[in-house]
Amino acid sequence: MKKTVYIILAGALVMTLMAPIVTARVKKPSAAARAAATVTVKVSSFQFTPKTVTVAVGTTVEWVNSGGRHTVEADDGSFKSDTLADGAKFSHTFTKAGKYPYHCSFHGEKGGKDMAGTVVVK
Repeated sequence: MKKTVYIILAGALVMTLMAPIVTARVKKPSAAARAAATVTVKVSSFQFTPKTVTVAVGTTVEWVNSGGRHTVEADDGSFKSDTLADGAKFSHTFTKAGKYPYHCSFHGEKGGKDMAGTVVVK
């Protein structure tokens, strides 16, 4: 009987000592860290707000349309949304550093003319 009690106590001690190590391995990113991985651009009044966003590699940019019908299209063709109706969203995750100019195919043009913006990825 004593032997069984010692084994149980030893097991409890090992579990207590190992808990911080196991917890550290499966710890999920904080809400702030997850939120930092997504940046929102508002699409309205024939403009993108903010016009230029600077993000880290791996960040997702989400465009949210709050009026009219628009598109989000990279000048180099690397990403393109369908037509966004009011309330629709489009997102793209940037995996390489660089400068990504984009425009609305209805109301803007390549090169930053009219309804256009830029994502800078560092």
